[in-house]
Amino acid sequence: MIVAFVNPEGILTAPMPGEEPSTAQVTLAALLSGAELIPVTGLDEEGLLEIPAAFTSWQVLRHGAVVLGPDGAEDPAWHSLSAETLEEHEGALRLAHQAAQHIGWLGQLGTEASLHEQQGRPLMVTLAHPHHLTHALRAAAREWQTWLDEGPFRGRLRLIEGPTTLTMLPREVNPESAVNYVLSRLGEEVTLTLGVSAAPADTAFLALCDYALTPGGGPVLEAAQGVLGRTAPDEDE
Repeated sequence: MIVAFVNPEGILTAPMPGEEPSTAQVTLAALLSGAELIPVTGLDEEGLLEIPAAFTSWQVLRHGAVVLGPDGAEDPAWHSLSAETLEEHEGALRLAHQAAQHIGWLGQLGTEASLHEQQGRPLMVTLAHPHHLTHALRAAAREWQTWLDEGPFRGRLRLIEGPTTLTMLPREVNPESAVNYVLSRLGEEVTLTLGVSAAPADTAFLALCDYALTPGGGPVLEAAQGVLGRTAPDEDE
């Protein structure tokens, strides 16, 4: 059995809201139809319903905070682990939400901050612009990252920069931990695992798979090439 762990955003959907999926994306979806698709996404169950693909196996949702089994029910063991993590970081996330609001107001960026909950506790904070203005989002990202780096939550929270949304959540909530857990539950019937994503934040879960697929002109390869460029030996040495 071939299993594909897929972040559908930018892979099975258009990179920006309102755009149509490219021919390459449609073709990739057809190629993946022979595999058992497991979504690995920041979306919740409702958001996943809008993705044009059939997900009938395990599901990794909300950046790894939620793991659903093949029966569609939340995995009880993973549920308990997530609950402990969210309880520990509740105060930090509420302050991160306040910081995100202040960044938008003081900088007159027009951004909107939202505090999202899971299991009755804060899970993550998102910051977006209603008109998807790139320069406003970049400015907000710089300010929010500075707030995190210079504050007491540097080692506890992390910031994910997406094309239309910034997300801050606990470091322990991540897709690679959830994917590793699902891999342990799949058993020996799996002969090949694929990781598919266009997001640089997903490189850790991609590395857990036998092979990784990512757009050739996308940010994942750009980030990898940047690292290689910094570490390449000097030709004159």
